[in-house]
Order: sequence, then structure tokens, then C-alpha cells
Amino acid sequence: MRRNAVIRSTSSAVRQQGQVLVWFLAFVATLAVIFAGVYSVGQSTSEKQKIVNAADAAAYSGALVQARSLNLVSYTNRAVIANEVLIAQMVSLQSWNDYFKTATKNYQRIFQALATVTVELPPLSAAINMLSQMMRAMNMVASQTEKVLQPAVPGVINAWEAAFSLWYTGMIKSAFIPPVMALAARDASDSILKQSVATQDGRHDDPAHLVQANAIMAINEMEWQRMSHLYKKGSGGSRDERKTAADLLLISRDEFSTDRPGSRIPFVNMFFGSSGVCVPFVFRIGSEKQGMTRLVDYDRWEAQDTVEFKQKIGPNGCSWGKGTMAEPIGWGRSVADRMGQTSGNILNTDGGAGRLAYQNTKKNRGWSGVKDLYDVPRDRNGRPSQQEMMYLVVAAKDKVQLPTNENLEIAARAMDSPLGSPDLKAGFVKDQVFSLSEARIFFERPQRDSRDVTGTSLFRADGNKEYSSLYNPYWQVRLKAPSDANKALIYGVLQLNPALSVFSQ
Repeated sequence: MRRNAVIRSTSSAVRQQGQVLVWFLAFVATLAVIFAGVYSVGQSTSEKQKIVNAADAAAYSGALVQARSLNLVSYTNRAVIANEVLIAQMVSLQSWNDYFKTATKNYQRIFQALATVTVELPPLSAAINMLSQMMRAMNMVASQTEKVLQPAVPGVINAWEAAFSLWYTGMIKSAFIPPVMALAARDASDSILKQSVATQDGRHDDPAHLVQANAIMAINEMEWQRMSHLYKKGSGGSRDERKTAADLLLISRDEFSTDRPGSRIPFVNMFFGSSGVCVPFVFRIGSEKQGMTRLVDYDRWEAQDTVEFKQKIGPNGCSWGKGTMAEPIGWGRSVADRMGQTSGNILNTDGGAGRLAYQNTKKNRGWSGVKDLYDVPRDRNGRPSQQEMMYLVVAAKDKVQLPTNENLEIAARAMDSPLGSPDLKAGFVKDQVFSLSEARIFFERPQRDSRDVTGTSLFRADGNKEYSSLYNPYWQVRLKAPSDANKALIYGVLQLNPALSVFSQ
């Protein structure tokens, strides 16, 4: 009886073996489907983040090209102002040298005559003779300097004009010709995208690519053109826009090329400055030195230097006025313009020295005036109306470039079963994963209240905030979150539905 029971129990256990395996296989199949789904989602998320990083790098690099170009324009504008100042200095030096040459020559003659008159007073005659010889030596130096300056001034002018035409007109202006800068920035972004790939053991990912490159380039080009304006000479009654450049040019001059009142050294100023002796209500004698350089109508430099010996006898006090007699001692004048003309007002007309200077003007031709330069747009008050611009990049990878289930042919067999299909295809819009990145290009000079310890040498002396311009190279780049307006614009360009896309930001 016991033996039959054992046989029945053994037989039942044999019949039950393998039932767990059925459940296990079903569970493993489910796990495999879940694993495949998790793997596909993980790979898609990873690739999406790679595209975001690559797009950020591309946007930063493209914007950096534009920021560096703006800084190059700023350096070039500063160089233009410096060279224009050099022209003013050369004209001023030529005018002053001519005045000094004529003054020393006339003083030599005067002292020679005085030495003859005082020949019976040996000590006085010897001192006057020494002064005469000093004037003669200085006149020789001035005469030699005149021979150098005579060809040097027009030579410098012509060399500068040729350099400006070659560099600024040939190179800088080309950057503002549509779509030169947009192409350069786009090429930089495209190059960075191609290099932003993971590599291992000689293998590498497929790079992302630009989407709607021409349309996005057009948007970036409009931003670039909106940020710049060519301030040029007026024609046909239009307003001359060179005021900002002219103002910078005038305040960049040194004292010599601005105002030359003469020497302030005692005794020397009796001959080359403004000094004199006065006995109140009896007489006044002395010299008066005048000299200055000015910019006329943005198109001509005028420099003039004179010194006159003055005397006044009468009860009118110690001020020059009615009854003053003036004798020209030294005079010089130099101009620079396109045609080397002498037209224009005499800088000082209160004596014969001014008229003599005008008649003996050194005429230097070839200077085209204050140059047409690029700068940021400005309002009527002269303040910049644009402080920054943006640069956009849209990058994407095609579905076939992503290591998803579909591409690896895992659980991707379509079935018509009413119970559903194990097909795990990724639902990418337009079969791509997109990323929109935006960079901000802005002007910011380091300030004293900032934490930038590396910018101490760049602080303004007055501590004021500096507004954007193309005369100082402080253009920078930062990544920023895309604005809603740009998102809507790009969605429209790409014809995407924001509610259904996997657009990365």
C-alpha cells in the first residue's frame, strides 16, 4: 500500500517539472522588451545631450568669430584715429618749423644790427653777438628740418591714404558685405559640429549637422547688419555723419598739435613766447606768440604759428589795444587737404604775421579728410541704440545616426496582431533630434566694482560705465537661453509643431 502511494507521488512530481520554466521564459521576454525600451530611451537621451552640447559649442564659436571681428574693427578704428592724429602732428610741426626758421632769421638780423650800434660797449656788444650766433645756429637747424619735412609730410599723407584704402576699404568693409560675416560664422559653427564627436579605439560617433543653414544664416546676417552702420561723408545735401570720428580725433591730439602759445621759459619767452615789459600809462613792449591747429569741415587741417614784436605808447594801461604797433618776426602755416588748397580763414588776423603766414602756406595734397568708419548705430543724442546682438544655431542628427532599437533591429518587427506590436520605433519629428542654441554678443568694459581681478588695467580712470562702440575692443560672447521670440521664429523656419517636437533647448 505504501509502495503504491510512493509511486503515485513520484509520478505527480515528474508531471509538474518545467512549469516554472514557462513562466520564466515569459518573464525574460518581458524583461528583454523592457531592457530594449530602456536602452533605446537611454541612447536617445544621451545622443540628445550630445547634440545640445555640440550646438552650444557651435553657437559659441560662431558668435566668437563675430565678436573677434568687432574687436578687430575697433582696433582698426583706433589705428585710423592714431594715423589721422599723426597727419595733424606733421602739419603742426611743419607750420611751427617754418615759423621758427623765419623768427630765428629775423632775430639774427636784429641782433647783428644791435651789435653794430653797441660796438662801443664791448660787454653788451659781445652778449648781443652771442645771441646773434645762437639764432644763426638755430636757423640752420630749422632750415635743414624744413628740407626733411617738405617731402616727408606729403609722403606720410600719401602712404597713409594708400594703407587705409588697402586695409580698411579692402578688408574691413568686406566684413560688412552680406553675407561675408554670416558665411564665416556659419563655417566656424559647422567645423565645431564636425569635431564635437566622441572617439574611442579609433571609432567615433556620427557628427551633428546644421539644419536650415541658409535660413538661419540669413537671420544671423540681419543681426550683424543691424549692429553696424557706416558713418560717411554726406553727399547731395545729406548730413555728414563723421562727427563722432572727428570728435575722437580732436580729443586724441596732444598739446602741440592743438594749441602752441609759445615758450614759457623766462627770457626765452621774450623771443618765442608772449612776454613784455610795461610801465603803466606810459608804454608797453613785448612779443606775442600765437599758434594752433584746427580741423575745417572734416576735410582740411590748418596749422599756423606766428610771433610779433609789439609796442604801445600812451596812457591806455598795460593791455594791447588801440594804438598797438606790431612787427612780424616769425610766421609759418601748413595745410593738408585733398587738393592742397590755401583757401580758408586766417587763424589770427590781428597783425601782419598772419597775412605773411597765409601767403607762404605749405600746401600738402592727398589727405581725404576724416575717414568713413563703421560704428554701432546711434540715436540723435549720440548714444548707441544697439548694445548687443544674438547668434543662432540649430543642429540635429538624423534618426539613422542614433543607436536605437530600430537601427539595431531589436524588437522592430512589425506585426498585425490585434493584441498590438512589439515594434519599438522612436517617434522623432521629421526623423531627427534638434537642438537650438543661442549666443549673446555684447560690449562690456571691466569696471572697478566688478569682481574681475584680471581687468584692473582696463578700468576707466573716471569709473564710469562705457557704452558700446567700435572704437574699443571689449566685445564678448556668452551663451544664453533662447528667447521665446527666437523659439517661435525657428519653429516657423523649420515648420515644426512645438507640442510634438523633441526640440532641445
